[in-house]
Amino acid sequence: MVCLKIKNTREFMQKFLVTEAFADFLLAEARIDTFVRFDIDGRVRRDYYAKEEQEQDFLEYAAWESMRPQVVQLIKGKRTPLFMKLVLVYAPEKARECLAREGLAEEGLVRYLLCTVKYESGVITLTGGVSYQGFTMDKSLEKCWEHELCSQADRMGLEYEIRGSR
Repeated sequence: MVCLKIKNTREFMQKFLVTEAFADFLLAEARIDTFVRFDIDGRVRRDYYAKEEQEQDFLEYAAWESMRPQVVQLIKGKRTPLFMKLVLVYAPEKARECLAREGLAEEGLVRYLLCTVKYESGVITLTGGVSYQGFTMDKSLEKCWEHELCSQADRMGLEYEIRGSR
């Protein structure tokens, strides 16, 4: 899969943490190391909600936009985190649109289109991935997601170098 090394850390973090640039994503999991290690499981807990609310359709994971303020609270301060890794899931309806645009019928094979945001030793990388519900040798879905991820980074105005396939 494609790995994008972000050239401007400050600009990326501003877009990632302050703007709605990643509003089409859900947060599957996060690990943030500051003075302690924080682990976040992004799965929505239905039983937290009242009975009436539980009848609504829920996505499996929380929207990034609802989790972003909590993540900001964990990392704000004078020091940068020692390490940060967030696994984002492209919103299911957006994933279907992306695959349909490229003429790829999902047919239940794709579970999630993933983007892992990793910060370590001052370097930020975005790594694309596809979670399948079955086995396939076909790499066209991965190529489609790689292209979409790079296109999104371009639309956000992010400067990056590609490491890995494309």
